[in-house]
Amino acid sequence: MELPSLDVKKLDKSRRSEGVVLMTVGRNTRSLNKTSELEAIIAIGQSGEIVWHRLFEFGIMDCRRSLSDTLLVMATDGRAMEIDLDGTLIHQWYCAPRFPEGATGVPLDTLKLHHTICEIAPGRYLSLSIEHKELKQPHGDFTHFMADTVVIFDRQGQIEREISTADLLDETRISYGAEGPYYVHQGWSATMDWSHGNSAILDPKDGAIILSFRHQDALVKITEDGELIWILGATVGWQGSQKESLLKIEGGRAFYHQHDPSFLSTGELMLFDNGVSGGIPPEPLQPLEERESFGLAYAIDEQARTATETWRYGGTDLPYSHYVSGICEMPNSNRFIACAGLKHALDGSRVEFPPMGVGSMVFKEVTPEGDVVFEAEINDPEAVPEEGWNGFRPEYLPPKLSQKLVN
Repeated sequence: MELPSLDVKKLDKSRRSEGVVLMTVGRNTRSLNKTSELEAIIAIGQSGEIVWHRLFEFGIMDCRRSLSDTLLVMATDGRAMEIDLDGTLIHQWYCAPRFPEGATGVPLDTLKLHHTICEIAPGRYLSLSIEHKELKQPHGDFTHFMADTVVIFDRQGQIEREISTADLLDETRISYGAEGPYYVHQGWSATMDWSHGNSAILDPKDGAIILSFRHQDALVKITEDGELIWILGATVGWQGSQKESLLKIEGGRAFYHQHDPSFLSTGELMLFDNGVSGGIPPEPLQPLEERESFGLAYAIDEQARTATETWRYGGTDLPYSHYVSGICEMPNSNRFIACAGLKHALDGSRVEFPPMGVGSMVFKEVTPEGDVVFEAEINDPEAVPEEGWNGFRPEYLPPKLSQKLVN
């Protein structure tokens, strides 16, 4: 299987930043599979070409720059690794319950690392795991739910802290998507995908943790000790102290099934709004053909308890990307948007979740004013449903590092 080719639709090289954008790419719906026909990290250069790649024998999702300028990579099977810019494996962690004794790397006593890993201080790492919980009241055929946990661990595999989402949020707040087969497919029968965490980062202003929960349609900020600071998202369904923790969104609509929060150089909080569902029960599910995806940014005022929308790009200017996807800021303030979860039927129509259609990706780099300086696609015109390509989120590397990339 060959690497995907990049079909460049527009390129204004003079308005793009030097350096590269990293993307993880693979075949089929990789979040549900441990491997595929091809798994790789690719680097997209300023001239719009793939200038570097590194292949993997197992499914991968996130790739982030470490504090020591190596790459941290999250697999889909419960392992995470650090690789050098020449592709050499430096370090690896794995979840002990999911791997045989004596597996390569450092064991972690947690159920499953997933989606993302970042280095929050030299030798300290932040990721997500899971906790299998019984529902207090059965929900349809579901008797259990999976609650994400926030895991902080060191290089030697010592877990410093593990915080359960079940201690932060209300299990009875069930949004669209929670009844999907994500965990049933992984062997946990009758288990609801209640929170579906997909990102964990630090707020550079105070070192608190920002979490993205796709199936709560919310970003949640907590202290390292697990104290809830605020919730940003749709306002329906929250109770008690959680309702009191909501930030009021000033301007724009709420976001739905979001991914990849990050902080702009100006301090605003940016994210990719996948636009799935368009509501929270008992609100009706938005018709599939009406859904839209956006890049968004907010100015957060914790004193006033507000989140003021400062930037929005998408709608008719972006394809609807109903899972994965992300956005990153470039040094010149451009935003690189990866619509990495496009799925369609053979006739080109949209497909509903779970994503069983043909996979493709669209990349756009836009100025803060919305001018498109780069646009490209990755697709496979010969693919059938459950084939094609998808990815996760973009990560920028500056020239001093991208020049060290060696195939």
